[in-house]
Amino acid sequence: MEIKKGSGHTIGKIILIFILLWISPMYQKTIHAENPSNLDMTKLDEFIRKEMKRLNIPGVSLAIVNDDQIQYLKGYGISGANNNHMTPQTPIVIGSVSKSFTALAILQLVDRGIIRLEERAQSYLPWFRLADEESSKEITIKHLLNQTSGLSTYDGQLSILNGNKTLKEHIKGLKNIELEHEVGETYEYSNLNYDILGLVIEEVTNTPYKKYITNNIFKPLNMKNSYADKSDDKNKTIATGYQTIFGLKFPTEQLNHEGNIPSGYLISSAEDMANYMIALLNNGQFKKERVLSKDKMQELFRPATLMWEDSYYAMGWTINQNVISHDGSTENTYTKVVLDGEYGISLLINSLDYLNIDSYDNIMTGIINIIHHDELQTSNQNPYKIYIIINSLLILTFSLISFSLYRTFKPRNDIRSKFPIGNRIAIIAVNFFIPGMILYYVPKVVPWPTFKLFVPGIGHALFIIPFLLLFIGILKIGRLLRAK
Repeated sequence: MEIKKGSGHTIGKIILIFILLWISPMYQKTIHAENPSNLDMTKLDEFIRKEMKRLNIPGVSLAIVNDDQIQYLKGYGISGANNNHMTPQTPIVIGSVSKSFTALAILQLVDRGIIRLEERAQSYLPWFRLADEESSKEITIKHLLNQTSGLSTYDGQLSILNGNKTLKEHIKGLKNIELEHEVGETYEYSNLNYDILGLVIEEVTNTPYKKYITNNIFKPLNMKNSYADKSDDKNKTIATGYQTIFGLKFPTEQLNHEGNIPSGYLISSAEDMANYMIALLNNGQFKKERVLSKDKMQELFRPATLMWEDSYYAMGWTINQNVISHDGSTENTYTKVVLDGEYGISLLINSLDYLNIDSYDNIMTGIINIIHHDELQTSNQNPYKIYIIINSLLILTFSLISFSLYRTFKPRNDIRSKFPIGNRIAIIAVNFFIPGMILYYVPKVVPWPTFKLFVPGIGHALFIIPFLLLFIGILKIGRLLRAK
């Protein structure tokens, strides 16, 4: 689950807009098989350690497979505030990489003749309704898989806050949701598509989504530290996620996301993801187990709809030329899986910094460069720079607000003389126009609750400041009217 990659940039733009408006110990456990590509283990280690230190990342686990062999498996750092070591067996919430598991499960049911891709979702969920009842009838399973149902990114972001319901309750609550596009018209990434697919799995198998994924994917692939329900982790080994608040990392608990598991809240480890990637690279075959037929596996990866430039969305995967990938981010974890030719790479991180999400992405880019012996371009950019700027502006803004409150309540003999025409224009601009613009436009880009969840601290401050400015403006206008 995530505000989605584009949304990381969106949040950065929101904060930039606000700024412009204001101005106007390492543990290692390594497993590697024969090294046919002469992978430079030392260089890989040094790179990951450097990036962890630069970005203040608590823990990382990495798996690299080559064809049907695990080539590299390692944990770095800590898995939580208890300072337990991060190991390849440490489970982490994998965000939107969960969508690939949901897509695989749907294709399994297609393979068995239980589901048809061209069939309408209402054939499996007869009560399923959106605000436009006629359009609701047109949405097919393939539309949901390919992110072409017409459901919006925005509503998918907002749904993250509504996960404290059962999957069925969550989907039944969509009856007032408007479609952003005509069904099948264009690509738009929405978490809701895969939540709906999760419920389809439940309904057609008469089995809870969690149980189906466990029995039909996790167990056949020997994914012993993977869960669809946190309560199944009897030994409490799931890594604690860390959020970045004003530039500092803090361990935080996730909200209840029971209704969002199919789109973003499955749990897995690097070791288990290695088994998963081996199956994906070998046409659905893992050792003696087959989780999907060869032809359905090819359909899973078939480019279906243009996302941007040379990138296409398939079924739970992004396709760019010959590279298959998907990233995932929750409020406090980051993951990315890349299938690059005969290689599979899984990167799991138990923290998130949305204002520096490009740097998290670049860790995978660096790993790929090392595997292919390409030039490694490391960054020396200070990730705290943006926080220094934003925090300084926030401190100054709250200081000016405090001073403005003080002057507003300070007794004056002739308040009318203090409010010439220039001051009145300033009150309208600073205390009404600017906060009004923030409160009107920001929610159109990303829901305030989601903004505050994924960018805590700064998100809360940007929400509070406009109301403080409005409050002070009302006080000033009130005093001026009383003086007259």
